[in-house]
Amino acid sequence: MSKEHGYYITIKEGDKGEDTEAFIRAALDHPRIAKWAYIKHDKEFYTESDLRARRYGLMYSWADGFPEMEKYSSRDEYIEEYMQKPPFVGDKLPEIWFIVCIAEKKSCGTEDIAEYFGVQESLVSMSADRCDIARNLRQLTQEDRFSRTAEKHLYPDSEVRSNFDFRSYIDNTVEHPKREKWKRIFSLPPVRQRKDRKKETIKRILALVYLAIIIALFVLMGIFL
Repeated sequence: MSKEHGYYITIKEGDKGEDTEAFIRAALDHPRIAKWAYIKHDKEFYTESDLRARRYGLMYSWADGFPEMEKYSSRDEYIEEYMQKPPFVGDKLPEIWFIVCIAEKKSCGTEDIAEYFGVQESLVSMSADRCDIARNLRQLTQEDRFSRTAEKHLYPDSEVRSNFDFRSYIDNTVEHPKREKWKRIFSLPPVRQRKDRKKETIKRILALVYLAIIIALFVLMGIFL
């Protein structure tokens, strides 16, 4: 467990006055915040991945229910109506500021960070693990796995404002051995790194079968004990 806690916040350009960056800098100027890094994502366009995420979101909304759903004869009708509204693929997305704050453990909480930035506490994500903090830092430049898969714009380090060497923080963060072990077992490597896809697939299947057997044994023990 890390001795630091990381906090991840996003703020839409213009939501905090005419000079959003000045507002962010003022919020970061707090003795409880030891390290910080932020960037403005201003080169984002609506992609096919965003379109799929939007469709899934509509499906979840229909499953959860909402006051006006009775006016639609089916889920497909509801989804089709909203998918025909902007934004569309290729449209420029609003400019968003992404902020990572790092504080000493127990020095502050999500409620404090929310107060500094004038947002709801539910909009502040907290990480107690250094690996997760490093992952949030990767999201600033969008070099993280999700952003690369979604073909998001890759921002250079020079666009990140920070009061510490965030790149060294990322490079010096080592994944937990156990976490890396399970990644190797249950995740196939990228295509360009696959020398023997059949062997890796068999390895993955055997690992899943082994896990299923262990779960079944625990269930049987619970029945007969």
